Amino acid sequence: MRLFIAVDINEELRTAVADLQKKFKDKTKKQTGIKWVNPKLMHLTLKFLGETDEGKIDDINTAVEIACKDKQPFEFNFAKVGTFSRPARVLWLGSEKQNENLANLARDIEDTLESLGFEKEQREFNAHLTLARIKDHSAGRLIQQIAGDFAKVNLPPISVNSACLYKSQLTPDGPVYTLLNEFKI
Repeated sequence: MRLFIAVDINEELRTAVADLQKKFKDKTKKQTGIKWVNPKLMHLTLKFLGETDEGKIDDINTAVEIACKDKQPFEFNFAKVGTFSRPARVLWLGSEKQNENLANLARDIEDTLESLGFEKEQREFNAHLTLARIKDHSAGRLIQQIAGDFAKVNLPPISVNSACLYKSQLTPDGPVYTLLNEFKI
């Protein structure tokens, strides 16, 4: 089964993200090659585990519980729009600076799961929500231009008070996420 660990976002932020996406869509109406992520499916990924043997779930639960147990709830603000790659392949929403509480949570989850054989991410943790995936070079160039207009945004914060283990099933209609466990912070 395909698994990942994430922080859920609240409905207020989902609504604000949908409004932000609409502004981008209005500026890219005739452009093809852009796949917008449904805000109802958005989450802040802390660790993607990929295909995982079902027999490891109990160990994963224990590891994530250990990583979360000494943490305190905190708030996180999304305040910046950016892109990955040139031309853009991903349009994302992130923060202006690294949130130490979130980075520590992700690092501790990463460390505890490494002991179970999950490969440690080599890149620095970059907290973001994926707004769109771009398949076309001309769409990527356009999205990069438009992203500059939205470099800074004022959106509602999220309260980070848990991390969640999800199962992801890919279907022709898009991914289906099933909550397997929630770990309080």
